[in-house]
Amino acid sequence: MSNSEAEAFEALEMHWGSNEIDGLWLVLVCVPHVVHGDYFVAPGVENGAKVGIPPRATRLIVHRSIAPRRKTIDDHPYVAGTDSHGHLLLYATQGPQPEPPVLDGFYRGPLGVHHGFPKAYFICDAHTHRSTRLPDPDDRPILHPGNAALVGVSREKFFVADLQPTVGADHSSLLLYSSVSQAWLECELNYPPHDRPWGANGTVVYQKRIWWVDLSYGLLGFDLSAPHRGLHFIPLPDGCELPPGTADLDKRRCVGMDMGDLRYVQIDERDGDPIVRMWTLLIEDTGTWTLNRAARFQDIWNDEGYKATKLPQEVPTVALIHPNHPGEVAYFFLHSRLFGVDLRTSKVIEWHFFQMLNPPIAYHSSRFVRAWEIRLTPTSAVDDSGT
Repeated sequence: MSNSEAEAFEALEMHWGSNEIDGLWLVLVCVPHVVHGDYFVAPGVENGAKVGIPPRATRLIVHRSIAPRRKTIDDHPYVAGTDSHGHLLLYATQGPQPEPPVLDGFYRGPLGVHHGFPKAYFICDAHTHRSTRLPDPDDRPILHPGNAALVGVSREKFFVADLQPTVGADHSSLLLYSSVSQAWLECELNYPPHDRPWGANGTVVYQKRIWWVDLSYGLLGFDLSAPHRGLHFIPLPDGCELPPGTADLDKRRCVGMDMGDLRYVQIDERDGDPIVRMWTLLIEDTGTWTLNRAARFQDIWNDEGYKATKLPQEVPTVALIHPNHPGEVAYFFLHSRLFGVDLRTSKVIEWHFFQMLNPPIAYHSSRFVRAWEIRLTPTSAVDDSGT
């Protein structure tokens, strides 16, 4: 490890009081850093991580054989899910291995130039640094990483759930992979939205419950311990529904877990007075939300903590929700900074320059970061010096 990482882990060990860091959470960049073969010098090391203490960035590092294609904004490797046992679900387009001039940069050519190549899921283990490609589902191509979820049970056992809705019908296919059987099982489930296409804005997992997210419409809930119940539709809070395909919703909205509660954050800019609101899902079966906080950005901008960031009075983009803070804390991007705001008090609690050069800053949003709660040992990180 580098000196900075060693110091960070030493501080974390003092805080949690054990060699294994239990309760650690990280701000994970969803687009991994792709490296050449000579980057990992230790035998058997196929992935690693550059670890940063929140609100700094943590980034997965993978070998180019896993993600060989040039990155574009509509086709790039993507961390679709994580669990607390050190597993990461990585989606990546496969195909011939070109010699991109900048492995970590985004190719600025026409969009769609990589369509048609096969896609794959990998499980990257943060403890062993091994990357294992999952078998391809039978007769079912991988469609969208935003519909994939990783459910961790233990270090040895996990599930991958890939939802593939059938628009215009009342059913959908669920592809379920088990690490025990090492095979995919296809299940047919109901599809409550029927004729409405699904937004595929990611998934949220808590224990054995999965929520598929459409930031324009709502959530689809599923309980792995009670699969007979099928999918349950949860609409967004009243007044939040928008037409299908509304652009850039991940810049103004996000869904996440906070101490076991499912929360929804939204920025509104009505009447020239931008406001950020946070709701909590009270009753899933009835789709009942309660409004926790509504903070005016003018109050946030007037906070001395915000002034200390030297940021202008501009409406930021939503990044994520703090996963285990006793208050209602949301994080935002603005000009390469990530800052957290306690929405009860409209005060900035912390901020830092966020090292996510790619995708370009114009795309920074909740789509490209996730809160990763993990039991991690110091040896799970690798040195990223010299990159």
